[in-house]
Amino acid sequence: MNIELVELLEKYTDTALIFGSERMIMIQEVFYQSDTRKIAVFSGGESADRSGAFAELMKKLSILPQIQVVRFNAIKPEPTIETVTQMLEFLKNETPDEVVAIGGGSPLDAAKAAWLVHQAGGSIHDYFGVNRYSAENPQRKLKKIIAIPTTAGTGSEATPYSNIVDQAMQVKKLISETEIIPAYSFVVPEFTSSMPPSVTRATGCDALAHAIEGFLNVGQDQVDSFANARALEAISLIVKHLPVAITDGNNHDARSAMAIAAALAGMVIRHKPTGLPHLCSFSWFEKIEHGIAVVLLLPAAWRYYNESSAVATRTMQLAPIFGGNTPDEVVDGFRSFLSRCGVPDGLKTFPAITEELLRKTANSATQNKMKLELAPRPVPLEQSEQILSDILQKSL
Repeated sequence: MNIELVELLEKYTDTALIFGSERMIMIQEVFYQSDTRKIAVFSGGESADRSGAFAELMKKLSILPQIQVVRFNAIKPEPTIETVTQMLEFLKNETPDEVVAIGGGSPLDAAKAAWLVHQAGGSIHDYFGVNRYSAENPQRKLKKIIAIPTTAGTGSEATPYSNIVDQAMQVKKLISETEIIPAYSFVVPEFTSSMPPSVTRATGCDALAHAIEGFLNVGQDQVDSFANARALEAISLIVKHLPVAITDGNNHDARSAMAIAAALAGMVIRHKPTGLPHLCSFSWFEKIEHGIAVVLLLPAAWRYYNESSAVATRTMQLAPIFGGNTPDEVVDGFRSFLSRCGVPDGLKTFPAITEELLRKTANSATQNKMKLELAPRPVPLEQSEQILSDILQKSL
């Protein structure tokens, strides 16, 4: 790992990112210093075991006999409010000192939400939105989860975000809260090797979308002086290594690069939020893989963004990576890269993405005024349904 890349990782002050299998031993020090007696481990059904992450955690904790480990391993993909409610009951019964979340974005997001509500009180509904807890409790700091990601894509190991499905409303809801950013994230590339090609592809595409959308978000450049450098590094790593990781899951260099890229992309969207592709896909859970949905929506959204001269100029900085002599040609190069990774040509490939769903999506997305305003090229509210409908149709 080169010095510049190390600096980009280490200068992220919200999460202590601990990279590499040999540094997993540091988890012993984390718990020893905190005088921990009981740890709750949250994970999905199989990934934490299949990856070896849970076994490695238990091995490292074995020299701390005073620590009891309890586990909840029933978090399914796209966690729901009901799942978080079950986790809250588990936390109430077990009263752990610390929480470790192992897995992809789903276990990490669900653990963030449950640990927040357990400590803060009330209902999960009280915390959907932006900094609902910290704004009302500026002097009170909460304990944060320790993350061990087993996928390379969501960036949840470094973000203040938790996406939870409200089944009654058939939509994902977002908690954006600084008090749920993981305290530590142990990023071990070997833990991602058990991902099948389809998951590698989808999670890698999610990371790529995070990095590109953040990089294009010229209106938020002043928030974090390192974000654009992190985005460029993440995009370069993904374009070079994702095709290899998909075809050869045991390639250590590719897995390492993707793990770093996913974390970097998560750091990017911490301060430079995602745009229209993420907004439009909030209600598409169980219909299409999230990472695939956002990259299929990105070309049309990107062309809309490029009508801003500032975004078009920013786009040309990606020409050395994707090729092209104009902003449109850069987007074409991005789409060609997706094809090399085996991403379908458009949303029409997925039967669940119907015309009726697209109409509902365009209509409901107009209600997220903040997301429309923070897009790389802001969307005027009075034109939003037409603009979003156009992007969705062009993504078919």
